Amino acid sequence: MDRWLARLELKYGRYALGNLTYYLVGAQAIGFAIALFHPELIDRMVLSHGALARGEWWRLLTFFLYPVSTSPIWALFALYWLYLIGTSLESEWGSLRFEIFWIIGLITTIASVLLGGSTATIAPLIMSLFLAFATLWPDYQIYVFMILPVKVKWLAALDALIICSDIGTRDGWDRLVPLAALANYLLFFGPTLYARLRGFAREGGRARAKTQFRGGVRDGQFNGPRTCAICGKSNTDPTVDIRVCSCEKCGGVNRDLCLEHALNH
Repeated sequence: MDRWLARLELKYGRYALGNLTYYLVGAQAIGFAIALFHPELIDRMVLSHGALARGEWWRLLTFFLYPVSTSPIWALFALYWLYLIGTSLESEWGSLRFEIFWIIGLITTIASVLLGGSTATIAPLIMSLFLAFATLWPDYQIYVFMILPVKVKWLAALDALIICSDIGTRDGWDRLVPLAALANYLLFFGPTLYARLRGFAREGGRARAKTQFRGGVRDGQFNGPRTCAICGKSNTDPTVDIRVCSCEKCGGVNRDLCLEHALNH
């Protein structure tokens, strides 16, 4: 994915719109103003399969205006947060990559509404931006209610649980809507998440091996002669250093190996 995006940036980067975040924040501000002064128009901003079937194709644009919140305080916070994460991602990725991320989420969301016969707003797409931000800067800290410091990785975990709950409460093709809004995130960060999960599993295996080894030493389990499982060298020879390995090549099982084979096997 990264190589494909790099080639696109090299070839088409000069055609990127740039500053997409400003347009998104402006659209949300307009939507909030409409909701504040003409609340009867909010429902006409929702992307709806039924409305599209009736020829209301303008909803493909107005659903950008659907406000994340109609509360003045939360709306201001949402606008600031959208500006922060959007400009940060665009600065990190470049305009073209940021716009491709947004377009993929937009296309999959519209497709899920057409296939599932459901409705959608812009909120899941904004949530995908937040998940991307939290993946790149997991230790970034914000103050909830201006008091409680929280790292964004924990808020992202909460968002993921909310999305999973939303998927579980829907039926049939309707489940595609919240999932489709995350297609951009999964395409961009799927390999990264997989590598992190493997790393956590590997570190957990190493920690368990160390704990078992220390427990064995205390219990006298490893006080006798130990031999290398590959070459048969024993620690009865004072020049032989026996180590414990539980890597993938060892099948995740503790094996005694001499130092030479522990480093290269």
